[in-house]
Amino acid sequence: MSDDQKPEPYGKALLQIAGMVGGFALALGLGHHAFVESLKAPPPAAAPAAAPAPSVSGGGFTLTSASIALPEDDPPYPAGPGADLMNANCTACHSAAMALTQPALSEAQWTATVTKMRDTYKAAIADKDIPAIVKYLSVVSGQTAGAGNRPTTGSGDAGGATG
Repeated sequence: MSDDQKPEPYGKALLQIAGMVGGFALALGLGHHAFVESLKAPPPAAAPAAAPAPSVSGGGFTLTSASIALPEDDPPYPAGPGADLMNANCTACHSAAMALTQPALSEAQWTATVTKMRDTYKAAIADKDIPAIVKYLSVVSGQTAGAGNRPTTGSGDAGGATG
């Protein structure tokens, strides 16, 4: 045999095979362990954390917690035919107080305004509800026009709205 064709030593080949078998056994064992661990129940939930501190300091700054009083909800649209539609459809975007200070418009102008709210701004107003909303706005805005466009919360007085 020439030097180019010498067989590899038997020990080196045996060592390579043993290394491959050992690596396969190790991978199989790790995979089995991971599978068994994934079947175990999760650990119990931790106890709730303590309430946050009223202040936190760091970097030369102190942040403190404070209680604040939020304003009361706006009152709904004044009672009358169509008020339920106004409260259901228009208060998603407009407060009654804001809408009640709008100028008095004709029914045609209110129809155009309500249609614009529905078509342009995608207000969820059904076609069948538009006449009742327009009638309500026409009546209520006409009442506030005589009162200087200022809504009152007293009984019997109602204001105008923009839908």
